[in-house]
Amino acid sequence: MTIKTNPSLISVRNTRLEDSEAIHEIVALAFGGEVGEPMAMSRPHIQQQLRRFREGQFVAVTPQGRVVGTATTMRTNKPPTATPQPWLKMIGGLELNNHDPNGQWLYGAEFAVHPSFQGMGIGRTLYEARFQFVKQLNLRGFYAVGMLMGYHRYQHRMSVAEYADKVVKHEIEDPTVSMQMRRGFKALRFVDYYNDEPLAGNAGMLIVWHNPDYRPMY
Repeated sequence: MTIKTNPSLISVRNTRLEDSEAIHEIVALAFGGEVGEPMAMSRPHIQQQLRRFREGQFVAVTPQGRVVGTATTMRTNKPPTATPQPWLKMIGGLELNNHDPNGQWLYGAEFAVHPSFQGMGIGRTLYEARFQFVKQLNLRGFYAVGMLMGYHRYQHRMSVAEYADKVVKHEIEDPTVSMQMRRGFKALRFVDYYNDEPLAGNAGMLIVWHNPDYRPMY
């Protein structure tokens, strides 16, 4: 799959194994880490992701061919209303061991844009590519847990659960979850201890997008 936006800007295509080094750098830097960190996506992880679900992995590419954004997904039959699990347990590790090829929901396992290219609409383009993909597969929808990355600015004033409630009510702007809600996701529930991310108080918001074109298969 290749999706063109403005020809002078960014296109989205499926991930290739040769994108591994760029993806590792993007994920590490986007979350405040350093290149070489073991928890960032690496070539062996991406190789397994492509083996399991090649068509569900996406990158955003500049006209010069530079990979500047990445989105990792899997399919699951676990509905968004089920009890949430911590990130790595939900996806079955960075290799996506829990991918179900017959799953009726798309699950967002990882998403990042290179810090030097943030604020340029690349995230929006990657979301639109996945919405289109969900429609193409006639899945029920797409869900994920968005980390509450702005919480660290309020951690001395309120709990992370209180912060999440204010984000959902549009009383506080969160750089991740508020953006996701503007993209069309609905906030479903607060998820404590989703992932080890101190800036977010280790917590996130489960968000869901229902496919408006879904046709039940009988």
